[in-house]
Amino acid sequence: MNSKLLGAALFAATVFASPSSAVTVVGSAAVAIVGVSADMDSIGVGTTFTNTNISTVGTAFGDFAPTVGENLTLSSLTASIGSAFNFTSSFGDFAGMVENTESFGTSNDRTVRAFVLGLFTPLGTLSAFAPGPASATFSFTQTGGDSAVSGSFSLASPPETTFGAAVPEPQAWTMLIVGFGLVGFAARRRKNGAATA
Repeated sequence: MNSKLLGAALFAATVFASPSSAVTVVGSAAVAIVGVSADMDSIGVGTTFTNTNISTVGTAFGDFAPTVGENLTLSSLTASIGSAFNFTSSFGDFAGMVENTESFGTSNDRTVRAFVLGLFTPLGTLSAFAPGPASATFSFTQTGGDSAVSGSFSLASPPETTFGAAVPEPQAWTMLIVGFGLVGFAARRRKNGAATA
């Protein structure tokens, strides 16, 4: 509960503290985590994952497009709600908290996912943008029952709402409201037409 409250407060502070003319980054980036170690032989929720090497942006879209090939230095990530995570890079810094986790698979083939909501502060090639809310969605996989773990994450701004679900655009909300209004109008008209017949 406290982590959700902190995430909401962080988001609200970012939105209301930014000048109205400030533009935040809009886009996404995919990062392969090179050299992952885990503090447990069999990974699951609660496992701490450590990046033992420099990770690099593999693909990027939108405003993140110029970051392809850029390196990131990641903190350790514990797959527990409320755990802190951050990364630093030449194009920006991210700091946030784990909001959701899940673990699935068999004892030999396991996947752990963690959703982190936080603040992205642009630097370098993205320094023209204002700091804004962002999310990082992690996936760690352990296959074949050995201790080797592979990992990746996607960075999204504006933030995703949970694993893979995008934040609805204002136009989508408008179309939904107009659609409900039309359905209500048609139902009321049908009801009034049946009463006069």
